[in-house]
Amino acid sequence: MTAIFFDIETIPSQAPGAREQARQSVRAPGTLRKAESIAAWHAEHGDEAAEELYKRQALSPSDGEVCCVGFALDDADPVAVVRELNESEGDYLRRALAVVDEHLREANRQADPLLQPWIDGAPVYPVGFNVLKFDLPFLRWRCWANRIATPSWLPGPFARAPRDLCDVMLLAAGPTGMMSLDKVCRALGIASPKAEGVDGSQVLDLWRNSAHADLAAYCCADVAATRACWHVMQGSFGAAEPAVAQEATA
Repeated sequence: MTAIFFDIETIPSQAPGAREQARQSVRAPGTLRKAESIAAWHAEHGDEAAEELYKRQALSPSDGEVCCVGFALDDADPVAVVRELNESEGDYLRRALAVVDEHLREANRQADPLLQPWIDGAPVYPVGFNVLKFDLPFLRWRCWANRIATPSWLPGPFARAPRDLCDVMLLAAGPTGMMSLDKVCRALGIASPKAEGVDGSQVLDLWRNSAHADLAAYCCADVAATRACWHVMQGSFGAAEPAVAQEATA
């Protein structure tokens, strides 16, 4: 069985009118009752509130889009596939998922020939951080929205951890808890991918400013850190690793 450690980065909708849709959802605080007070609030805070609502679309699989897919197979170096600015999400997802599939095929080709009849078609075990509630459903939704068949390694909507996948956050915080990757890394003595000051709130700016190498490095660092935490939690204490970024060119 091949373990695939993965992470995605997301952005708000790039559809025309997405910002206007967010603006129409802006509401003044409920404590304001008078029309002139509400109008004054919109005049002073409306643009900021609309931009905040627009950016929150990146957290919603029905509204946001994927801009980067990072992954690593077993102990291989992490790879990230970043979406081009002029690339539709559908075209990007087809390209990114094709890169993942090619790496899986190459991993099988490099295996012992005597084992290949049993390896071909063998299950892939996904491992990630907060993947059960975010990455997996988000990627699944975006495949549906773009009429793309979900990849065979992506667990279905009713997948369970740890039977079908491993969510490192659940290992750390329990089934109802929440904990950041940065906090888990620091607690385990693993170099945090957030130590350089980059976090998810900067993904949109990195992407639209064409800082795609930096975005790839950030995503790969998350993948490597998640894998290092997983190794420690599985008792492989010598397997913790620094983050190694490798941007796919395909």
